[in-house]
Amino acid sequence: MPLVLEDWIGQSSNLKNQCEKIRGASISERTWRDWERLAGAVYPQGKKVSERSYTPEQTELLLCLAWYRKCYPRVKVTYRSLRNYWQSNEYKLEEVFDAFCEAVNTKQQKQPQKPAPKLIALSSVKKSCDQIMNRCISRNCWASWKQFLGIPKYERYVEEGKASILVYMACWRHDNPTKKFPSVRELMVMMRTWSRRAMSLETASSGKMWHAWRMRGCKGRDLPRYLATYGYRVSFRTLYKWGEFSKRRHYSVSELSNWIKLAKEKYGT
Repeated sequence: MPLVLEDWIGQSSNLKNQCEKIRGASISERTWRDWERLAGAVYPQGKKVSERSYTPEQTELLLCLAWYRKCYPRVKVTYRSLRNYWQSNEYKLEEVFDAFCEAVNTKQQKQPQKPAPKLIALSSVKKSCDQIMNRCISRNCWASWKQFLGIPKYERYVEEGKASILVYMACWRHDNPTKKFPSVRELMVMMRTWSRRAMSLETASSGKMWHAWRMRGCKGRDLPRYLATYGYRVSFRTLYKWGEFSKRRHYSVSELSNWIKLAKEKYGT
């Protein structure tokens, strides 16, 4: 029987064990109660504490809190700072959940190897930023942006995640020419808002693939990128939840329009 990860990890005993593994230390009942309060999970359910269950959002918040406590054991955590940390790392949680479900459902004993991160040339990223700003970004300005993200001075290639943040920084600077840049974590949270929800290197720099998809349709594996061009950031996991989705299937132009209508209904815009 396929594993439903949300139901399994949403149980109190399983979730606490996973948080202890992430943190690398045991969690007392008092500490766990404080964590539940931070995640908004302190309310009567009419069950024993060991039989409690959590919503998917509360589960992800508690998992993020365990990792946050492992990295920053002495930093004060509030509900707002926890939500910001969760939102800026939610895409990582989805990747971990998908890999875990796939490994268990296919009965794979060996842990799948982590694919090498996709590297993108900084020269192409700068061209994209120049197009967004409608001018050539100066050398000193570009160097300060890279320093802001912790990119070495003479680095020629970066991961796709940092490339997307650089492109979004150009969007933010275009809209706010005189303001100081927010922190990197705040930028990642703002990238999830509706106005810049799907802003990435592909959607900002080139429309060639979009025109091809508009003429001939696209494969299911390209559907998230197609929806991103319309401002909807949708993961494969979400598409499977919406139903009747396959990465291998080819969707016609009329079917793509139906997906756009569905995304508008789901996001209410």
